[in-house]
Amino acid sequence: MKLNAGFIGFDGTESKRAILAIWQTKEAEGIGGDLNVLLRTPHARAKSMLGKFTRMCNVRAFLTDEKDRPAWEKAGAKIEGGYEDFFEESDVVVVGTPEDQELPYVQASLSHDCKTILMGGAHRAKIEQDLSKSGVEIPESIRKDLAGEFFFGLDNYERFLEGGAKLVQCTSCNTTAICRAVLAAKPLGLKAVIGNLDRRSGDPHNTVKISPNAIQFGSGVGHQGRDAGTVFKDVEFSVRASKVPTTMPHVHHLNLIFEGEPGPEELLERLSSTRRVAVIPYEDAGKKHDWTSEILEAFVSGFERPISPEIFELLFSDAIIPFKLGNYTIMQTVMLVEQMSLPVPNYVEAYLLFCKFPASRVHESVDKALGVVHGVWPDKLS
Repeated sequence: MKLNAGFIGFDGTESKRAILAIWQTKEAEGIGGDLNVLLRTPHARAKSMLGKFTRMCNVRAFLTDEKDRPAWEKAGAKIEGGYEDFFEESDVVVVGTPEDQELPYVQASLSHDCKTILMGGAHRAKIEQDLSKSGVEIPESIRKDLAGEFFFGLDNYERFLEGGAKLVQCTSCNTTAICRAVLAAKPLGLKAVIGNLDRRSGDPHNTVKISPNAIQFGSGVGHQGRDAGTVFKDVEFSVRASKVPTTMPHVHHLNLIFEGEPGPEELLERLSSTRRVAVIPYEDAGKKHDWTSEILEAFVSGFERPISPEIFELLFSDAIIPFKLGNYTIMQTVMLVEQMSLPVPNYVEAYLLFCKFPASRVHESVDKALGVVHGVWPDKLS
């Protein structure tokens, strides 16, 4: 099994974790193939990340613009080729640029017959529209992929494998989190999910927006619930996506609406046995875990991953408030989402999808390679 992977935007928040995670899984499974990165502007972070990736997983660097060669070579980069060479030597291309910058790379992937992985911020409909405006001939199979549902490996890897997709979009971190929770809750009679996502807003370029008073609440539902609805078509979603001044994590305040009378204990049991979900006790030997910062500090410092101590999965508090309304039970829940890491296993699974890796092994293989756990923190993790 061999597949060369190329990464665009390799120094981005999620891309840099995806590279290491795919490399770790390739090593564990004995999958051959190079890891290529496309060099763009030679700014400090990009130069630093290239050095790190070259040391850790021997990435091969390709140049977007020849005028940047002196700066990159001065930084110690060994240039393997140019822009066209990057696509020629990559079987699958992972597009990890900021949203609305994907178009030229998707177009180049199409012209070089590369398989394509889009990260969560991409807008597939707009990409298709812009490709058409540019006069690009879009194969019918790619139109189908662009119109298709979001890729979510835990629920539909086998369907994508059998469908022979050539382009997939991994779910965003918040959509992935909702999907993970729904995957656990559905067998208990889940009918709808309503609530609010407190999304982080504390990046360096947003410094003027991190005042304690700066909360963007939005005028309607966000895309996250709608996107989750493409994965779970028999569950209704109405989820507002606000922005709050914090760097991590996202915090979801969701009301899960069930038909019948399931109890919080049943939901927690389902969550604790769902891959990549850790249940966090509200009370632990007299200590209360009710601050997101304290929970993160305790979890991250107490459980480090082989790739990066920053990688963890969905953390779900057991402080659930049940509410009866006629024949329905509403459970008010709180869960923590680390935006840099939660979708990463999906990127690895997308790579394995294009390797035609068997569905029967994919989730277990990825979880083992990345050190992913589930269960009740800290004593009952599997």
